[in-house]
Amino acid sequence: MGAGGLILLVAALVLAQTRIIPEKSIVSLTPLPANARAFTYFTQERLHAYSGHNFDLIPDFTDFLNTMEQQAVNSEGNSSEQVVQQLLRFVNDDYVHFDKYIIRTRENYWKIAKTHGYTIDTIVGCNPHLEKIACYIGQKILLPNRGGCLHEVKPGETLYKIALDYRVDAAAILQANHVDLDWGVVPGMWLFIPGAKPLYLSQGMHKQYAKRALFRSPLSGRYTSFVGSRIHPVLGFSKYHNGVDIACQFRSWVGASAPGVVIAAGWGGAIGKHVKIDHQNGYITMYGHLDVIYVKVGQKVRGGQLIARSGSTGRSTGPHLHYTIWDHGVIKNPMDYLW
Repeated sequence: MGAGGLILLVAALVLAQTRIIPEKSIVSLTPLPANARAFTYFTQERLHAYSGHNFDLIPDFTDFLNTMEQQAVNSEGNSSEQVVQQLLRFVNDDYVHFDKYIIRTRENYWKIAKTHGYTIDTIVGCNPHLEKIACYIGQKILLPNRGGCLHEVKPGETLYKIALDYRVDAAAILQANHVDLDWGVVPGMWLFIPGAKPLYLSQGMHKQYAKRALFRSPLSGRYTSFVGSRIHPVLGFSKYHNGVDIACQFRSWVGASAPGVVIAAGWGGAIGKHVKIDHQNGYITMYGHLDVIYVKVGQKVRGGQLIARSGSTGRSTGPHLHYTIWDHGVIKNPMDYLW
């Protein structure tokens, strides 16, 4: 046997003795670029719903959260946080810890997430029992002290596959969790994936995330008016508003919400200078009260491409963008897509 063959034999024996396979070894994956937009990675192909994949939420988070207070009361010196840690026994509490939080008056997930220094994706990702974005007073959720999400290991998964799916370094997962490299990950384990956004969601949340994946916001600004009846700021009487108004500086960048073909670009009466884009999937978006338009009818545009500058043309009281979404001719609430 040559030297090369001897080396291979020794390597094989070492792996056999340690039961560590190459796929379970610590790997370094290429991280997402710092300026990557979240919606780019929330595609239909990467989102999964729990139902229909031969695994359930284990344990039942809803029952668990409902009984946490009683368990804490019955166990002397046992805080809610400690009860959570009993559930998340594989999570490294020196790296991340969880608290139970009860929703109070005038709170929402966005406000709570901002207070804790992360995005709403962390709240969704650490509460896989949630079915919708709207919360209610008295609702119980788990809040980590840093951004990331929980992942339940499924049959056939390895540390490498999980790291690859979430686009994080496997070493970071090992740091955040107590994983025995000798045995690897085991189905049913709950792991904290640092800095990651959820990929596995409840059926209801999956539908909301799928909508979110379709469009990006046309510009950054504060939402001042929403879909529905309102007292028109110019006319002074109740009138249906078919989109959202986004406050912004005069001549702000307006980008296409998604790829598509321009089907209108010019004056539109009360809406002023406007652009309409057909996204070739039943959806059409409109951008109104523009100052300058940079596209023409028939032009193909990319998602995020500059199509216009905001203004106050038409029936308007000040610079802002009016934004409307139609799905097969039916007006939709843009807030279902842009959250």
